Amino acid sequence: MEILTLKTFKAVVDEGGIKGAADKLHTVQSNITNRIKKLERELDTKLFTLVGRKLQLTPSGHHLCEYSSQIIQLESQAISAILHDKGSYELRVGMPETFAAIHMPFALKKLKKNHAEIRTKIYTDTSDRLVSAVLNNKVDCAALGNAPKHKNLITFPIFQEELVVVTPIEGDYDPVLFVRDEGCGYRKRAIFWRQEAGRENEELMVMSSADGILGCISAGIGYTIIGKDMVIGSRYEESLAMQPVSYGPKHVELSIIYRKGSLLEPGILTLAKILTK
Repeated sequence: MEILTLKTFKAVVDEGGIKGAADKLHTVQSNITNRIKKLERELDTKLFTLVGRKLQLTPSGHHLCEYSSQIIQLESQAISAILHDKGSYELRVGMPETFAAIHMPFALKKLKKNHAEIRTKIYTDTSDRLVSAVLNNKVDCAALGNAPKHKNLITFPIFQEELVVVTPIEGDYDPVLFVRDEGCGYRKRAIFWRQEAGRENEELMVMSSADGILGCISAGIGYTIIGKDMVIGSRYEESLAMQPVSYGPKHVELSIIYRKGSLLEPGILTLAKILTK
């Protein structure tokens, strides 16, 4: 079995089909299909079955998926180890978009100035999906809030961010709670606050960016529960009011998470210490 074929198989699994895998691997769908067929011939077994319009793994496919993840991870670790020994390596760092905009610029500038051997590559996603990305070796580490406990992960706390209720400065706003997409740590805190505050009947509005949420709130369309650092310095700060949350946790703990045994741990900890407040 070739590494490329296993990566193609894993991409089909992760992306939920041929088209998603082709987009991820920057190739045409026919190449993906041919590689999967070749792999099935080589193993003399079916790896997928078609249920409706969706591909599902067969029992053999599930077994291969587990081994593929380990093989791909070992390949990545081998490359990282060799590059590390040569004195220059890439560090793939995942984080939510808001973290990338607010907290990372200074850290990346300092890392580049003092640790030129570490070349960072940034990926953005929700906190929930970033945990999966670290476990599946899509990124080397991730910065996120309220990191879950996992036997294969190491968590390095970097700072606590105060949670605030954000409303228009005029005080008049619609009873609409703005939140981010599923998987966002702040969304979970906001919905919990709404429940504890007895405001469960209020409308929930989902937006993809914190900037868009703050813009709507400044216009009086609703309110949100979010990290204080996201409001301070934003273009809407002067038109918004902030109050500490009155229910539930008062802070979100942000951490760097990475896989146990990672060969890039020194570089990860270097970045984590720069981010520590």
